[in-house]
Amino acid sequence: MSKTEIIIAILSSSVISASLTSYINWRIHNSNYKKDYYRKILDKRLEAYESINKLINRLSDIVYVDRNVVHALLCSSESFDFITSQFHLAMENRYWFAEGTANKLTEFGAFLFNEISGHIDDTLPEETRNEKYIELGIKHFDKISEFKQTLKFSVNSDLKNLYKIDAFFNGNGKDSTQYPIYEKAINN
Repeated sequence: MSKTEIIIAILSSSVISASLTSYINWRIHNSNYKKDYYRKILDKRLEAYESINKLINRLSDIVYVDRNVVHALLCSSESFDFITSQFHLAMENRYWFAEGTANKLTEFGAFLFNEISGHIDDTLPEETRNEKYIELGIKHFDKISEFKQTLKFSVNSDLKNLYKIDAFFNGNGKDSTQYPIYEKAINN
């Protein structure tokens, strides 16, 4: 073997080795990019589910008022305002929920507006409004408990499949359930 052949063999093996190394590095980088992307999507979804979990925890608070059980969210206008702010935080993340959970959350929002805030006159004195909230709390105790249980079940079910990002994107937006919002029916 001549010097030229040895140099050509070394150079060609170096070029092949460098090309192969570059290709492998590119594949690894591409794979890491996808993993980072999925990790960020998963983090977003976890944040969203944390916001709905806070709402569910607030729905679990109950208070005894005059021998009746009332969800704490309906003990006063301040409590109701707080729960609606928790609801709005959860709704801001609606996109990241599985469709069933997002629809149930929307249904709960329609219920809050149609059955609770739609029946409270904001011009009434605070004490009268608080009494009205308690009255509505007694009336709708079972319905709110049902929403809480359904949301809790839905979230727990979703968390088991949270890592399935492709299935989430394939299914997101197919169901377009709508819930009517009625005009305020104050003191009806």
